[in-house]
Amino acid sequence: MSNKNCRVCKKEIDELMSFGKMPIANSFILDKKDKQFFFDLKIGFCETFFTFQVIEIPDKKKMFNENYAYLASTSSVMKNHWQELGDNSIKNYRLNKKSFVVEVGSNDGIFLENIHKKMIPHLGVDASKNVCDIAKKKGVNVLNAFFNTESADNIKKKYGLADLIVSTNTMHHIEDINSVAEGMSLLLKDDGVIITEDPSLKEMIKKNSYDQIYAEHMYIWSLASMNSLFGKYNMEIFDIENNFFHGGCSRYFIGKKDKRPISEKVRLHEKDENSLGLKNVSTFKKFSKSNHKSKTKLSELLKKLKSEGKKIVGYGAPAKSTTILNFCGIDSNIIDVIYDNSSTKIGKFTPGKSLIKIKHSDEFRFEKSQFCVLFAWNHKEEILNKEKNFTKNGGKWILPVNDIKIIE
Repeated sequence: MSNKNCRVCKKEIDELMSFGKMPIANSFILDKKDKQFFFDLKIGFCETFFTFQVIEIPDKKKMFNENYAYLASTSSVMKNHWQELGDNSIKNYRLNKKSFVVEVGSNDGIFLENIHKKMIPHLGVDASKNVCDIAKKKGVNVLNAFFNTESADNIKKKYGLADLIVSTNTMHHIEDINSVAEGMSLLLKDDGVIITEDPSLKEMIKKNSYDQIYAEHMYIWSLASMNSLFGKYNMEIFDIENNFFHGGCSRYFIGKKDKRPISEKVRLHEKDENSLGLKNVSTFKKFSKSNHKSKTKLSELLKKLKSEGKKIVGYGAPAKSTTILNFCGIDSNIIDVIYDNSSTKIGKFTPGKSLIKIKHSDEFRFEKSQFCVLFAWNHKEEILNKEKNFTKNGGKWILPVNDIKIIE
């Protein structure tokens, strides 16, 4: 476990709030009696480097291992998203058979399979063996390892310097983040580009989406904190794009300092962050109070419906659902079952004290419940479009965060 020092700058940080005892978010279990690991989910903020982070981090091997439950390719929308990133990267950076692309946190190869199909030399690096094995079956060249300065040096010796380094939904997963940023700097060509994409601190505060916070999400990044991190290694963010995925993400384009002009989009984003107070600890203390109000509102709504004899199920078992369920005290006495399409979760139970059975989403078409909690709320449009019959038959959806409400 780490102490109350910022992992980026090593200075003392302010403790903001505690979610109480939590399990590892993706540690879905086969039997309700299985022994589980719990830790104190506490949040801190560094006013020096502006980093919003989980204070005490469980051992990384408990979070990222051969049983890692998140498979990126289960969403067709996300597959299209990463294909578009691949196509744009090839075009914008003129990638060809003489280029070298590295992805840090390559998961099941959802991004690199697009690079592989174009016969562009590449390497995916991921700490979880099961997702590496899936990527290999797609023809993706992968290394099952944690990315850091040591592995970056080994990659450089074997393959040479990288034209492009990509890291999507990964930078918030890595405790020793300095070693990652430094490793990227060592591996990157002078005119090379790093592209990272992670949930946006700005969007999390605006939406009050506290479910972004769990052990594996040990940071929620902002433009200010990202620039602070990469600035330590003579790099800077020269462009930024924002999208609605995962509840709102920012995509950062990073290069060696003074190699590219800083875009107007970076200036505007910086202005937005400052107006929201993302450099002030007071902003996050208000966020903490809002979280507890949200918790009360959701738990009271579900208990009221249950007391009226309503049947309630859930849809989607993303890691973020673990935070909602355990923070709000929601268990199998309130929600009968949760439907999901990930093979690593089906047939298991949600972790922690919630212990709700996971069934295949194909079975949802037979569901006769009156209410369904949409835990995968960031995929709302995709799911509601897919499950139109539930609504036609009188079923109502409940959004569990932000403006908690019932969709008819």
